[in-house]
Amino acid sequence: MRRLEYIGTTAAQGFWRNPVMSIASTFTIGLMLLLFAFFLATDRGLQAAVGVLESKVELAIFLEDNARVSDVLALRARIEGDPAVSRVDYVTKAQAMARLVDIAARRPDIQIVDTSSNPLQDSLEIKLGHAQDASRVAASLREEIGKGVVSDVVDNPQVVDKLLTITRVLSFGGLAVLAMMLIVALFVIVNTIRIAVHARRDEIEIMKLVGATDWFVRWPFIVEGMLVGALGAVAATAVVLVAAGPVMGAMVNFIEILPLSFGTTFVWQLVGSVFALALAVGGGGAMLSVRAHLAK
Repeated sequence: MRRLEYIGTTAAQGFWRNPVMSIASTFTIGLMLLLFAFFLATDRGLQAAVGVLESKVELAIFLEDNARVSDVLALRARIEGDPAVSRVDYVTKAQAMARLVDIAARRPDIQIVDTSSNPLQDSLEIKLGHAQDASRVAASLREEIGKGVVSDVVDNPQVVDKLLTITRVLSFGGLAVLAMMLIVALFVIVNTIRIAVHARRDEIEIMKLVGATDWFVRWPFIVEGMLVGALGAVAATAVVLVAAGPVMGAMVNFIEILPLSFGTTFVWQLVGSVFALALAVGGGGAMLSVRAHLAK
């Protein structure tokens, strides 16, 4: 118990021994954590948007007019058995014509001269769970052309390629931002603790001479680093909670079109992530700094 009291008291004294540097470090860490929280919220929104776009990725199979019902049903069952396929809808030529008439009623640039005959074909509309599977599924379906059931396969590879590019950019961009923030935060913590270690170098030497272990010397600085990180996390969380209302109000029209919810669960996840990163960076940076000093 006395050791814990000593570690906590020494860490607090170390924090206030150089208040200007400690507050500046806390402000810098808080800013980094605020960017991290903003990134998490933005990433959630972007991933929801990508999910919506992926749900719109679909293929269409046009069926031969003389295709047997049993063959069509067998093909549909085979397609539904693919794990990449989320749903298969059968659209008759009458339903396709009704859709076209409805679109023409809302689009003055489209005119249907004669509806007495229906040149459209029955079709299967295939919705995919993931955009990256579109090319594989389309290739396998094209192998059915000319076998008496499928007359044509329609997809949009350009849209799929653009969607996959966006997904990759978001993933790599997010990792790059996180890595950059981590490096900056570690740099600040390491230099802050390095100054504290330098100020107490004589005390550390005396402690080593009387038999103190390296870990006993390290813990006050590690706790001090975690204290800096925790205070920065408190500041970042407070800013996020205060700004959440106005930001959500400004984004409400955009968010309504996405299956996105910044509910209580996400808020607690966000707070937990911010504090976990703060404590890890604070403690890890302090450990690196003290270890470098003790290794001399």
